[in-house]
Amino acid sequence: MAKIDREEKNKIKNLFANKLKDEVKLLFFAEAEACQYCADTEEILSELTALDEKVNYEKYSLASSQAEEFKVDKVPAIVILDQAGQDLGIRFYGIPSGYEFTSLVEDIIDVSDQENIDLKAKIKAEIKAIDFEVLLQVFITPTCPYCPRAVRAAHQMAILNPKIRGEMIEAMEFEELTASFDVAGVPKTVINSGAAEQVGAVPAKTILKKIKALDLAVK
Repeated sequence: MAKIDREEKNKIKNLFANKLKDEVKLLFFAEAEACQYCADTEEILSELTALDEKVNYEKYSLASSQAEEFKVDKVPAIVILDQAGQDLGIRFYGIPSGYEFTSLVEDIIDVSDQENIDLKAKIKAEIKAIDFEVLLQVFITPTCPYCPRAVRAAHQMAILNPKIRGEMIEAMEFEELTASFDVAGVPKTVINSGAAEQVGAVPAKTILKKIKALDLAVK
């Protein structure tokens, strides 16, 4: 049974035809055993990448050199690379289903045409000015309608600044990690492994403010 219905496929196909500029590569990391959603995630990627020749995916195991290169430590995982094969710091840990499927589609479009990321010029400039390493871990569930906004904020920031990494983490699939950050509700964005956090779906400028506060605290 198809993971993406015919009507949705037609919508995405038209969207990609109108919005995609450069090629995009998805690296998919999986394991045959002890990974409940790896097969379903691959089906989604197979159907999605079949909709436009500018989007493709490659599959690797967690034991591969690619997993080490891109610092992937859990599965299922998706890393998005631009046309030049550059890692933009975008990660999906867990199946990109439900509302998060939209995040994946919109991320692909942003990576394909980075000049047209939908953020105000002032916010873009401030994001690009961040000069220290930032890890944004966004805990979500596929049934949460507010979670994509938080994921997209983290991923757009990662695209704009190579020092920023944005990870979507499906809370139910990675329960131990979720518990370690006391995630009681989603979305929850954890900044630099707990140095700061934000609960709820907020725009990039709100996360940016918290990141800047960390920089000031260090200085």
